[in-house]
Amino acid sequence: MSEPILSVVIGTYNRRTQIKECLASIRRETRRQHVVYVTDAGSTDGTVEYLESVRGDTVRPILVGERLGQARALNDVFAAVESSYVCWLSDDNIVVDRGLDRAVSVLEANPRIGMVALKVRDQIGPFVEAPYIGGLSTLGILNVNQGMLPTRVMKQVGGFSEVFRDYGIDPDITAKVLFSGYDVVYSRKVAIHHYRNWSLDKGSPEYHALAAKHRRSLELYERKYAGFLPPSRLFDAKRRVYASVVKLLGSRWNRNSDRPILGQLPRDWHNMFNGRFISLADFLICAGQDFHLRQRWPSYRPAPGCPPEPALPADT
Repeated sequence: MSEPILSVVIGTYNRRTQIKECLASIRRETRRQHVVYVTDAGSTDGTVEYLESVRGDTVRPILVGERLGQARALNDVFAAVESSYVCWLSDDNIVVDRGLDRAVSVLEANPRIGMVALKVRDQIGPFVEAPYIGGLSTLGILNVNQGMLPTRVMKQVGGFSEVFRDYGIDPDITAKVLFSGYDVVYSRKVAIHHYRNWSLDKGSPEYHALAAKHRRSLELYERKYAGFLPPSRLFDAKRRVYASVVKLLGSRWNRNSDRPILGQLPRDWHNMFNGRFISLADFLICAGQDFHLRQRWPSYRPAPGCPPEPALPADT
């Protein structure tokens, strides 16, 4: 096997069936030379035995045996890889439509791009109506849920923030790449089908535990980035225009509709108007490309880098 151009890093814990399907999809959909690192946190459901059975040139299990936290577990692998590109996936992801190959091609052709969001569509869970997922942070940054970066960029920004541990690491690394002066883009086609393992029972312990993680990550994000960006009259004007249009259309506006408006999905328009670093001319700027929703730090201002890590919440 020649030297892999791409390293795929996945963390797993007691999800034998899902990691098996995830690995099969990578093998089926990926032609570029790659290696998949699966870091296991001490599974007891047969996952470890399965990973040992598929160990080889393209699948390399890392049997950590303890729950270090997602950020730490992935960072330990990122620090050691030497491939040109690296991406992270979740064990409940299925790669579709040659998604990883297309992301590699985008990065090869565009050295200014520091991260490609592998566009994700949920197959189960509360967000199945959305044509793709990806929320806007309080800074107006369109977050990357699963992404691919040049390995040098991943190492430059220091990987994932281990303060966030398991939840909220992806919005943070999106901001870090953008504030380091690189562009962040979304793949134009859906690259990942997501079989979200979320409990929808609001009375369940699992639901409350997830909600607590979400609150903690938001608190950490606010601590880290509060006051980091100066006010922007253009950004405020974009959001006011969007709010006025949505109010005017009323129930006729469906952000999750699959029906294009002027060539763009309603969710694309939502992200262009409410994304601080996305141009309203994005559909022209990215025409003919395999990516869109390009976020770019303004060329007339030096990239600020990143603020220091926040202090942990008092209850941690």
